[in-house]
Amino acid sequence: MLNQENTDLMFNTEMRNLYSNERQLDNVSPPLYGDFITKRAGDYQGVFRTDTDDCLGIFKENSYTLVQNDHFFSGIEDQLTDYFDPIVMDTMEVKDSASHQGAVSIREYHFPSLAKTIETSRHKTSLNFRVIGWNCFDGSSRCKIIIGNIDTFCSNGLISGDYDTSSQKRTSGFDLKSFIGNVSKGLVRFNSDIEKYQRYAETTILTPYVNDFFNNLKGISERNAERLQDQYKEEISVRGNNLWAVVSTLTNYASHFDGRFPTRNTGNNHDGVTSFNRQAQVGRWLNSETFKTLERHSVSV
Repeated sequence: MLNQENTDLMFNTEMRNLYSNERQLDNVSPPLYGDFITKRAGDYQGVFRTDTDDCLGIFKENSYTLVQNDHFFSGIEDQLTDYFDPIVMDTMEVKDSASHQGAVSIREYHFPSLAKTIETSRHKTSLNFRVIGWNCFDGSSRCKIIIGNIDTFCSNGLISGDYDTSSQKRTSGFDLKSFIGNVSKGLVRFNSDIEKYQRYAETTILTPYVNDFFNNLKGISERNAERLQDQYKEEISVRGNNLWAVVSTLTNYASHFDGRFPTRNTGNNHDGVTSFNRQAQVGRWLNSETFKTLERHSVSV
């Protein structure tokens, strides 16, 4: 198993009571302020990293159950080991990312031995099967496991849909046993998607239809629609003027932030979260009526 990134997710966390410093008010007239006293901040507790003392999230007492990263990710890996043949696990690659000091911790598992090829007259690319574990300490999301694929030519990622997601509230921990069934379903869908993307690679489509598609995407800004059109021109030069190039354009938007589709720099290193959210957004676009309209304008070759 190869870890491709140095992000350290194996930190521990603990719940701590929260306190505030308040200044005493002496009972005289006019009132005089006395010494500061430390008081419990209601019934709230914080999730703290034990290595850095960073507070990752604040919750009401007994409303949140900690699931340590080590327990969560090792549980996923145990389930994957039980499901896949040893040769699949031996070639598995791991990529870690985090945001907000680790408040959102993400581990991706890539499976090169399960890769499939998409081929056009100009280019071949491989798609890897991928499992994503998402552990959250700030309450912004449920604890979840997502199934998707990744283009090994340019590292573009795509999350295919809700059917590939296991999620559970942190008030009751996380049941990893239900997750493995989604791996099986995700593999079936992965192979089905490969067949679909190969059909996309064997189409041709006029660029004005593609530009109209980008302009009409739900939730896209005018500036990013223009950037998608520019990216599509580059994809044409590699993959040809087809629906597969459209898919690759969208997944480029979802997966790359250092070029045409930058994120706002807040100092919190949230690219992993942004990538996941964009990949889910692209999945919705590819299942939309807008994309189905574009498909109807394409011609098989």
